[in-house]
Amino acid sequence: MVKIEIVADIKERMDESWDYADKVLKGKARLDMKKAERTIILTPEIFAKVFSPERIKLMLKIKRNNISNIYQLAKELNRKYEAVHRDIKLLEGFGIIKLRDKDRGKVPFMDEPIRMPELAAG
Repeated sequence: MVKIEIVADIKERMDESWDYADKVLKGKARLDMKKAERTIILTPEIFAKVFSPERIKLMLKIKRNNISNIYQLAKELNRKYEAVHRDIKLLEGFGIIKLRDKDRGKVPFMDEPIRMPELAAG
């Protein structure tokens, strides 16, 4: 599962993470699997840039449909191949989308759910 955390100050949040990791490595704290899950930490401004409406549509299309390649995805989204490819590479860099080789192309897929605790009910 990919957890997305939106914070006002990334440096402060990263310092907390390093302090926790240091305590675990020194045996001063137990490893909490909830804290150890993969987390993408973003400010609201960066979140808005990464998760643009076009990229959200792209992720939904990948998640809901059987995509055979990036060209097909671009065609179904009525977008230029280059723009879709650029968006996929950005999201791949965050570990949200993965690519697998198939024939002579790359197939985008998402195999992990995304969770945003700050926006979850309850």
